[in-house]
Amino acid sequence: MRVAMFNMYSANLHSMQQTLSQLGQLDQQLSSGKALLRPSDDPIGKVKVLNCERDLAKTSQYISNIDSLSTSLGRVETYLDSLVQAQTRMREIVISANSGQLSAADQQGYADELSALMDTCVDILNARDADGNYLFSGNLSRTPAVAQDSSGRYQFQGDAQHRQVQIAADSWVDANVTAQEFWFGNGSQDLLNQAAEYVEVLRDPAKAPGDADFEAVAGAMMQSLDDTLSSIGAAITDIGGKQNRLSLGKSSHQEMALFTKEVIGETEALDYPAATSEFQMKLTALRVSQQSFVKISQLTLFNQL
Repeated sequence: MRVAMFNMYSANLHSMQQTLSQLGQLDQQLSSGKALLRPSDDPIGKVKVLNCERDLAKTSQYISNIDSLSTSLGRVETYLDSLVQAQTRMREIVISANSGQLSAADQQGYADELSALMDTCVDILNARDADGNYLFSGNLSRTPAVAQDSSGRYQFQGDAQHRQVQIAADSWVDANVTAQEFWFGNGSQDLLNQAAEYVEVLRDPAKAPGDADFEAVAGAMMQSLDDTLSSIGAAITDIGGKQNRLSLGKSSHQEMALFTKEVIGETEALDYPAATSEFQMKLTALRVSQQSFVKISQLTLFNQL
């Protein structure tokens, strides 16, 4: 009799413990709104959620890369626009200075303005980002793009390499534009050295519009300006194409992220009515078990006589 009572007591206690554990899990599910709290709840569903979360993390990184790259390219485009403005003014000066109606003082004034514009161009070509990297030096981002050598000539110190940023699983975009592309590789002598020669001609009182030397240097200056402006225009157009590509890529990633979140939500979502009903049923069962346990605990041999 004692063994039977003990077994009944143990079975009832075990049943209550199981019900309490199940109630605890249901309470957590109802509080979080998620059906999947641990892998054992639904192994297949949990794997699906983990894969979705991994995809979502990658998508988030791609969007972050796109935002950073778009900002960087926008900054580069602004600098290129400034170069176009400076060179447009240079072109106006060459046209005016070559009109043949200038005094020596006028030529000197134009020479001074050209020198200032050259300095502006050098400053832009040696522009840096917030981290101190030179924007137009290629992979040699810690080296100024342009510097003067011992003879005073301007030299390109960077390289023509591009840094790439990943914006999708199999998609990369060049993150930089090099001065080699739009300034030092345009088919004619680079504009800075050509402008330096033109400034010397303007400051030489023995030379004036109409002279062979003056006309030759002015013609070369105009050609260099046209070539460089064309190259910069192509670079700006290329940046515009990249920005469009980035915008489309970001929209695609945002749509995919929204879809992935919906999949996660649907997989983890808790059926509140069913969970609430089950909670009430188990709570009722627990109360019945507790009442039975109390009665069993109070039984003695004398209750059987």
